[in-house]
Amino acid sequence: MEKSTNTSAYKWTYEYYYDYIDPVTVDASKLKYNRYSIVIIFWIAMAAFIGLLFLILSSISGTKCLPR
Repeated sequence: MEKSTNTSAYKWTYEYYYDYIDPVTVDASKLKYNRYSIVIIFWIAMAAFIGLLFLILSSISGTKCLPR
């Protein structure tokens, strides 16, 4: 008996994503903001948040005149 195989039934295709083939190039001189401005803003916000927590905790733990 002869074994018949249909090879045209299977078609191997690959799915390519745009980011994998050609990454987008960005010109730093055409950016609206400075490259590190987001990082600087993040650290300023973190410092302000820690300062706010310090003020809240110091006002909560402040010594009050307690009756004896």
